[in-house]
Formats: sequence, structure tokens, C-alpha cells
Amino acid sequence: MKSLLNSLLLCCALCAPAAALEITAVSPAAVKGAARADFSFPGLTVKGVTWEGGAVVMPLTDNKGKTFADIKLLSKGLYGRLEACFKAGCAPAKAAKALPKVKAEAFKPLKSKSRVANAEISFDGELLVIAGVMASSKEPGTFWIAFPPELEFGDKAFKAAVESAVIAAWTKKK
Repeated sequence: MKSLLNSLLLCCALCAPAAALEITAVSPAAVKGAARADFSFPGLTVKGVTWEGGAVVMPLTDNKGKTFADIKLLSKGLYGRLEACFKAGCAPAKAAKALPKVKAEAFKPLKSKSRVANAEISFDGELLVIAGVMASSKEPGTFWIAFPPELEFGDKAFKAAVESAVIAAWTKKK
């Protein structure tokens, strides 16, 4: 009976659809052999992803002489899809994909008056973006989100939803 239950659970787990951040566009279009490219996913674009020494390297943010890794890969699957694009080129997306699921994973409070915390935001559990939770100087008690410059949102409503979710999670945590 126990093995039957284990088999049933395994079948259910394998049949469940996996959320995956799909590449919808690449710039330049002929990314095969390129050293640098911008990758678009549903609702957002990561600019400046490079291929160095046979590895995918995510963009780094420079600020006042310090370098920060504000965009990170969380899954081998996404890494493999990016690597395949650099090695063999990317096939165009077949259909419009759903916007990724967004989750505020963690907050790291800071001692700054303006940037009060770093928020770790995951997209479909495959891409992690570290954004700043900024305290408004004009309206005390309100916050806004500062995303890394290498991250662009193609959909304003999606960006607003991400910002709202992160601010709500931050205020709830406080």
C-alpha cells in the first residue's frame, strides 16, 4: 500500500506543470556566438547578460566604486536556456506566455535613511532580483522600489504590481 501511495505521489508530481521563466526575445537576434545580449521574459528584460569563458555571467551593478550582483539565476533550467542561446541561438517564442509569479523572498534592513532595505524578489523561482526599498523624502511613511538599471519592465501594470507586492510585504514585515 505504501509503495502504491508513493507511486501515485510521484506520478502527480511529474504531471504537475512546472512554472518556467521562458525567453520571449533576445537582442541581438543572432545571439549565437555573441559576447553580450539582452534577454526578454514575459513582462521584463535583463540587459547585459554576457558569455565569458564558456559561462553565462549575469550583469553587475557598479555604484561608487563597489560592484553588486543584483540579478542572479536561481535555477539550472534558466541557466541552461541562456547557455543554449549563446551556444546555438534562440528559437523565437511560439506564443505569449503568462507573466511570471513574483515573490518577495527576503528583506535585509540597511542603516541608510533613504534605502531602508534590500528586497530579494524572485520571478517564477528562477530569477532573483535585489531591489532597494526606498523611503520617500516627500511623504514620510511611504516607500518606493529602486530596481537595478539592468532590469527593465515592458509592462507598466506588471511593474506596478511587483512594486505593490514588495511594498506590502515590507510594511507587513515592519
